[in-house]
Amino acid sequence: MAVTNSQLNAYEAAIARNISAGTILARYDICFRVEDAVDITFWQKLLAPKTKEKKVKFFPFVQSGSKRITGKSYIMKHQTQANENYILCVDSDLDHILGKEGFDAEHYILQTYAYSWENHYCWSQSLQSTWMQWQKNVEFDFTTFLSGLSAVIYDAFVLMLTKKRLYHKGFTLDTLCNCLDKVQGNQKEALLHNGEGVLAAITKNINLKMENVEPETTEDISRTIQRMEELGINQANCYLYMQGHSIFNLVNRIGRALLDESFEYQVLIPSFSIDDDYQELNCIKRDIAQVFVQSN
Repeated sequence: MAVTNSQLNAYEAAIARNISAGTILARYDICFRVEDAVDITFWQKLLAPKTKEKKVKFFPFVQSGSKRITGKSYIMKHQTQANENYILCVDSDLDHILGKEGFDAEHYILQTYAYSWENHYCWSQSLQSTWMQWQKNVEFDFTTFLSGLSAVIYDAFVLMLTKKRLYHKGFTLDTLCNCLDKVQGNQKEALLHNGEGVLAAITKNINLKMENVEPETTEDISRTIQRMEELGINQANCYLYMQGHSIFNLVNRIGRALLDESFEYQVLIPSFSIDDDYQELNCIKRDIAQVFVQSN
């Protein structure tokens, strides 16, 4: 028997009440609420240095019923109940870029800064470094490919973000990411010269989607670019702000074609390290430090 939305609401509310009442916290020092069970590994890795001597519990959102509901939307309903013992861990999606208020460490909310946790596993420099340890005489540079991908998607990303900011319809992030999802990325010829064929196919898909899209004013586009530049988002790294599963899956398709089916677990997953040094990861580490300072 399918669980109804009202029952799911009641379940989520019960968790929040129990946490607030201390019935769960009586057994744990800190409870971390995450969007999905698959998010736990990412947040565990980041939080490990601060939680070694603490009893912690990660609570994923439970998806049930026929209607698709995002874990983030439910978790953010607990925003007012978040505290030093009950910390919310969520994907930024586009909220960080759009400047959503109250979405920060001060309110005991940890976010990915990149679109989602999957993007962090595709940070080009670490990915390329790990790839170099496993490649079997295959000349492919993921740093070059992902920089090229960012350049290909940049203009469309700016237009999408402008429309999102102005509440205009006609071109969404789903539409843009679909231009990547449709590309197989597993044909040897397309992977020559660091994936030039893959980038050409993505470019073609984007151009076709953009043909009938209403443009925005130069002034509005400039404001979006200014906001992106303030956050350090540019033509070399905006792949970190695309939907994470699209980037992750594209990289994985390419990697499996270059290596074999072991690419995801031999290269892609191990490439993420909390010791890496790039803006989006450093922001998370800064927030974690702030949350634990507030807790003392």
